[in-house]
Amino acid sequence: MAHNIYRDSTGKDCMFVVGDRKAAWHELGQRVDGAVSWTEAMQLAGLNWQVTKQQNYARNPMGKVVPTKSYTIYRDSDMAELGTVGEGFTIRQNDQHFQFVDALLEANGGSHYDSAGALGNGARIWCAVRVPKADITVAGVDKSETYLVFATSHDGSMAHTAKLSSVRVVCQNTLSAAMSDEGACFRVKHTRNADARLDRAKQALTGVAMDAKRLEDKLNTLAARRLTRDTMVMALDRLFPKPKDADTVSAASTTKRENLLADVLALYESNDKDAFPSIRGTAYNLLNAVTEYTDHFRNARITESRMDAGYSQAQARAENAVTGTGDRLKSQALEVLLEVSAGLPEHRTLTFAQGDNSSMDARELGLL
Repeated sequence: MAHNIYRDSTGKDCMFVVGDRKAAWHELGQRVDGAVSWTEAMQLAGLNWQVTKQQNYARNPMGKVVPTKSYTIYRDSDMAELGTVGEGFTIRQNDQHFQFVDALLEANGGSHYDSAGALGNGARIWCAVRVPKADITVAGVDKSETYLVFATSHDGSMAHTAKLSSVRVVCQNTLSAAMSDEGACFRVKHTRNADARLDRAKQALTGVAMDAKRLEDKLNTLAARRLTRDTMVMALDRLFPKPKDADTVSAASTTKRENLLADVLALYESNDKDAFPSIRGTAYNLLNAVTEYTDHFRNARITESRMDAGYSQAQARAENAVTGTGDRLKSQALEVLLEVSAGLPEHRTLTFAQGDNSSMDARELGLL
C-alpha cells in the first residue's frame, strides 16, 4: 500500500479522520463530522478486534518438539500473525489503549478524537486527540492547534508512546511540547509492570494545557527577538554543522549541506509567503523555516524495516518528523534559537532587507 494504512480483508482502510483533511491524509480513511467518542473511534478506524499471545514451538536436534522463548501475536478477527515477541512482552487490547487516552481527556478539560488508525499489517495503531484548551497563539496572530498523540504496537516494534504536538495551522508543521518532567514523549515498554507505569503516566500528563502554555511562552519569546546576521549564522552552524575535516570532505557532502541551507534560507525569506509580516526576521521565523524544512523537504533514511513495510520517502519523513530524528532536530532548533538570541533586544532592526534574496545566500553568510 502506497501510504502504509492497514487495509482489512473487506478492502476497508483502517483509519478515520474528523473534518476535511484531504491534503493531509491523501483522501484515505473514513471522514466524519463532529466529536467522536473512543468507542466510535475504534469502530470507525476498524480497530474493534483483540490480540492473543501464543507460544512458539520448534523441533530440537533429537527430533522432539519443545517450547521456545518466542511468542506470536495473532489478531482474533482473521487470525493474522502481527509479529513475534519475547516471553516478557505483555499484551494490551485496543480498547484498553483508548480508555487510557480517554482518561487523559477528562483530566484536560475535555477534547475529541481527531483521527485513529492502523499501519502496515495492523500491528501499529495510533490515535490523535484534539485538545482545544491547550491551543497556542504566537504574536497574537499565528495559531497552532494542540493534539495529544498516542501510538503503540502489538509486535514489540515500539513502546506505548504519548506525545503532545502543536500543529501550526498556516502550513501544517508540527512541533512537540515537553510533557511535564518526562521530555517530549512519555514511553512505556510492553512489560508486566506496564499498567502501573501507565497509571503514573496518566498523572504526569494531566497538565497538558500547562505544558502547551510553556511552549507558547517560548515561541512568543522568539517572535519578539529579531535576528542579526551573526546570530543567524551561529544558529545554523550549530544545527547543521560544517564537516570537521575539510580535507576529507567529499564534494557530494558539501553540495548536500549547501542545498540544505539554501532550502532553509529560502523558507526563512518566504516567511510562509509573508502570512504574518510581524514575525518576519525573528528567531521564530527561522524556527518555522527549520520546522517546515524538516516536515516537508528533509530526506529520510529508508531502513530495511521501512522498506519491507513499503514506506515512501514522504512516509519516512513524516514518521521522523513526529517521533524520530526530525522531531529531535526541531526540538534542538527551539532550544538553540532561545539560547543564541537571548542577548538580543526586542524588536531590533533586521540586518537583512525584506525580499532581498541575495542577502540570504549561505555562502555570503559564511555558512559554507
